[in-house]
Amino acid sequence: MTTASSFEQLQALPLASLIDYIEVTHHQYVRETAPLLVEYTQRMVQAHASDHAEIQPLANLVQALVSDLMPHLMKEEQILFPAMRRLGDGLEVNGCFGHIGNPINAMEHEHDHAGTILQQLRELTQNYQAPEGACSTWQKCYKTLAEFDADLQTHINIENNLLFPAALAL
Repeated sequence: MTTASSFEQLQALPLASLIDYIEVTHHQYVRETAPLLVEYTQRMVQAHASDHAEIQPLANLVQALVSDLMPHLMKEEQILFPAMRRLGDGLEVNGCFGHIGNPINAMEHEHDHAGTILQQLRELTQNYQAPEGACSTWQKCYKTLAEFDADLQTHINIENNLLFPAALAL
C-alpha cells in the first residue's frame, strides 16, 4: 500500500504528472505481470486441477481479472486520461461522454468489480498461502498474486482518492 508520505507526495503532483506516474508505475506493472499470472494458473490447471479443486476456479478468477483490467487500462489511457490532461491544461474537453464525471463513475464501478475479484482470490487462496508441498509454479503464482493484489489496491486507491477528485475539482 501507499504510505502516508508517498500519498502526500503524489497529492502534490500536477494532474498530468500524477497520470504519468499511474501509467508508468501501475499500468505498466499490470501489463507485465498479468500475462505471467495467466501462464502460472494455466500450468497449475494442467499439473494439479485433477487433484486440487481450487485450481480451476483460481485460473478462472485470474482470467476474469485480467480480461477486465486490459480494456480498463486502454479506456483510461485513450479516453479518460487525455480528457483529464486537457482539463488540467485549462482546455475544453469535447468527449462523447459528457461531463468528466461520467467516465470516472464508470472507472470506479470497474474498480469495485476488480476489488470483488481480488477478495474472491484472497478467500480461495487463504490470502495467497500456498499449501504445504506446493510446486514452485504454485508458490510463485501465489507470491506474484499477492504482489499484484497489493499493487492493484494501491493503484485503485490513487485513482479513486487522488486522481479522480482532482479532475472533478477542475
